[in-house]
Order: sequence, then structure tokens, then C-alpha cells
Amino acid sequence: MATDTETQEPGVDTEAVASTEAASQGQSKGKLLKIGGLLLLVIILQIGISYWLLTPPAQPAELAEDTLSKGSENLQVTTAEVTVDNFSVTNNIAEPGATIHVTFNLVALVEQGAASDFDSMIKEKSKARVKQAVIEVVRKSSLGDLNDPQLSTMKRMMKESINKVLKKSYVIETVISEYRTMTQ
Repeated sequence: MATDTETQEPGVDTEAVASTEAASQGQSKGKLLKIGGLLLLVIILQIGISYWLLTPPAQPAELAEDTLSKGSENLQVTTAEVTVDNFSVTNNIAEPGATIHVTFNLVALVEQGAASDFDSMIKEKSKARVKQAVIEVVRKSSLGDLNDPQLSTMKRMMKESINKVLKKSYVIETVISEYRTMTQ
């Protein structure tokens, strides 16, 4: 005679218990999948927003080149060179224990239409104040600024100083020529 090895408790349906356990496991897996999907969606949204905020606006390369070339053409066409003066200045603070003699010619690039006004301002009305502003820039310059091959900091500071003295933005750019330094 065959005996059933499974023992059943009276009143407990084992098939119902097994099906409820399987259903609860399925529900917990479903909840985990939903949470994981939501988390993945949030991460993708964060990446997308970061990319959108951090990338510069796209501009076709041809358009950017055209804009740059037109800007430089306009600069060449609409500017005039006006000689400010020749300078010979000493700097005692750039190198401790030494005096640096700096000589150069200063030319300002101004708009074509404003060239005559600028020339009269720096030659007659504000000559001394413009010279003083340029000399102050050289005397306050560091050794690195004096030895810079492009003299970019000094040029920028001279432009700002001259425009400040004249109370109008005449100078677009400054040009320094025949620049020499001598240390004593």
C-alpha cells in the first residue's frame, strides 16, 4: 500500500499558501522593478539636464568663422592709428634693488571718425594727464608684465587709463612699438 509522505494539517490548504507566497514574491519583485525604473529615469533626466545646461549653444563653424573675419575686417577698415607719444619711464618696484628703464612709442587705435577728436584731446586738452596715466601704468607694472612678449597687461591697462582720463571710450586698442628695457 502506498502512503502519502506529505502531512497535511487539518484546515490548511497547502496549495493556497504556496500561491499566496508566490504572489507576494511577484509583488515585491514588481515593486523593486518599479523603484529601479523610476531611479533610472531620474538619473537619465539629471544627465540630460546637466548636458543641456553645460553645453554652449551650437553655432555652425562657417558662421563663426564668417563672424570673426567680418569683425577683424571692420576693425581694419574703421580704425585709425593715432600716435600718443614717445615714453621713457623708470620702474623701481618691479625688481627689488634695481631700476628698470623702459622706453617705447605708444600708438592708439581709435575709430576712424573719432581720430581727429582723439588727437586734439591727447595733444592739446589732456596731454599731461594722458602722459601721467601711461607713466603710472609702467611704474606700477610687475617684472612679469614688463617682460611679457605681447605686453598684453600693460596694453590693456594703458587703454583703460587713457579712456578714463578722457572720460570716453576712444581707444579700442593700444600698440607699443620700439619697446626696450634696461636694468641698472
